[in-house]
Amino acid sequence: MIQPFQFVQQTRIEFGWGCTDQQLSAAILQQTNQKLMLVSSGYADQHFVDTRLADLLAQRAVHRVVVRGEPSPELIDRLVAEAPDGIELVVGFGGGSVLDAAKAIAGLLPERFSVIDYLEGVGYGRKIERTPLPFIAVPTTAGTGSETTKNAVISRQGEFKKSFRDDRLIAKQAWLDPSFLPHCPPRVLYPTAMDAFTQLLESFVALKANPMTDALAWQGMQLFQGAFEQIESADPAQQQDGYGRLMLAASLSGLTLANAGLGAVHGLAGPIGAYFDAPHGLVCARLLAPITALNIHALQSLDTAQAQAGLLKYAQVAQLMTGSAALPGLVEALERLVANKVPQGLSEFGLTKDNLEPVLKTCRAGSMLGNPVVLTDQDLYSAMVRAL
Repeated sequence: MIQPFQFVQQTRIEFGWGCTDQQLSAAILQQTNQKLMLVSSGYADQHFVDTRLADLLAQRAVHRVVVRGEPSPELIDRLVAEAPDGIELVVGFGGGSVLDAAKAIAGLLPERFSVIDYLEGVGYGRKIERTPLPFIAVPTTAGTGSETTKNAVISRQGEFKKSFRDDRLIAKQAWLDPSFLPHCPPRVLYPTAMDAFTQLLESFVALKANPMTDALAWQGMQLFQGAFEQIESADPAQQQDGYGRLMLAASLSGLTLANAGLGAVHGLAGPIGAYFDAPHGLVCARLLAPITALNIHALQSLDTAQAQAGLLKYAQVAQLMTGSAALPGLVEALERLVANKVPQGLSEFGLTKDNLEPVLKTCRAGSMLGNPVVLTDQDLYSAMVRAL
């Protein structure tokens, strides 16, 4: 029997190679007659904004800000406080952190309270009372899927990494232009893409998975399969197709995580990102094979219909990635993929066998609750050690 589920109303998606060249400015001009706020990354601000948004910048008052790194509460509060009156639209132009910042700003400009008040597990549990400003997302990486999620991740280094979440924070439009991806260096492209694949796999086996998220997650994993080989091809048509597959897979991962949740990889990645200056995508990539192995082993020890359903899904992914439904082959394939594309271990970012206790103490909320099976602290510790 299909269990009850909800699927949140989603954003309008515009997808296509070069779709932001002319159409983006025209679309934004149709939606605002007054001021807008443009939140971009340093790279996007330097290389893309002035050319892709030339018509918009010539015809509208634009308050431009640049966000570098993961947004902190202090940064969000300052950008909201410094924003001029009369802004009616927020555009995020950059990677996942930039989109999270823009999303949070769009939600807070009508509210004018600190973002801390709204953060899950940190603030006062405040809920948005006023309608957020419309938000348009223009991702330049293929990773977090922030352009299709309802949460903005806010971090304070050494303390927390938490979400500001509301259904009304979902972008009004997401412009998926794969032509940005060739500009991503491999150290950014591969880990962020692995984050997207991790989100697809985790949401596929999550406790709250449903037929709609399963369909989207499966499609996303099919798109991801072979995309790295395509972008490394000497054939320009193959490269373009591969980048498009990665961009679309990432956005599908945002849809699935927003509606099915995630699992133990992201349950650990959140606090690791709070306590250590380690790139999120890299953390997820290094944890993916160890957590997958632990989940499969734990599910095999359970004699329940839910456990068998989880194992069947893992077998389907194994078939997709290796041509065989053998579960050990799935773990081996993930290990090879990560070793080839994300060779850096977590030890390069200060994690050791002796300083993981704070992560274990704070990892049980949020994404961890969606994992298909409860893993012990020793299990989670062993996964992190293997990721070092």
